[in-house]
Amino acid sequence: MVDVNAEKQKKIDMLENDKILFLCMYTFPFNTSEKPKKKGIAQPYSALLNAVNCVMILYFLVQTKTQYAAILLFSILCFELFHVFSHTIHIPGSIQINITHFLSYCINFAFLFFFYNYLKFLPGSLFLFYYMCLIIIDIITFFNMNVVYSIFSQAVLFLSVLFYYYPYLSKVIQQKIHTLCFLVLIIICLFFNEKYNCKKMLDMYPLPYHTLIEIVGIFLFYIICSTFYKL
Repeated sequence: MVDVNAEKQKKIDMLENDKILFLCMYTFPFNTSEKPKKKGIAQPYSALLNAVNCVMILYFLVQTKTQYAAILLFSILCFELFHVFSHTIHIPGSIQINITHFLSYCINFAFLFFFYNYLKFLPGSLFLFYYMCLIIIDIITFFNMNVVYSIFSQAVLFLSVLFYYYPYLSKVIQQKIHTLCFLVLIIICLFFNEKYNCKKMLDMYPLPYHTLIEIVGIFLFYIICSTFYKL
């Protein structure tokens, strides 16, 4: 005789396993390594840490003295506010990752605008050609490969601008850039770890591992905001 309850539980377990497998395919925000809740805030730990980040960014934003610094910090704040929203409510489809990708461009362009206004010169034509090639590669990567690789290409865009203007910045800011590079590298490694080890980590113990990325992100944005808000 078939145990109806056992069969029902087996189907539920299969659905849960399929859900975890889907999460491990990795596309933001559904696949980050914090198992979404069915009711209330989808990923409360990640949402909370990003909310803390927003408060910190806003603190520096209201103290900016120049328009270009305000635009930079405002672009970061918009990114983080949507980040909070994405971990709070999951909308089916690709709308959230598309908006997140667009806001990443806003931050990168805001950095370019910031340095142009602060140092009073645009990058040379060779760098701009290189930068445009990076954008094309990023767009191709975004639409044809896993989102993790697009995060890497966005990081290259960000670091390229920092290193182009690096020789013209003070020693203090140069040291901060070294730290930023290190934090970006950690974040990329953590994202690739999530992509390839998500299922193993969640099977081992269902901790909100994605919060590690959010914590490093707080340090990253703190250094950016505390360094550039006063310039």
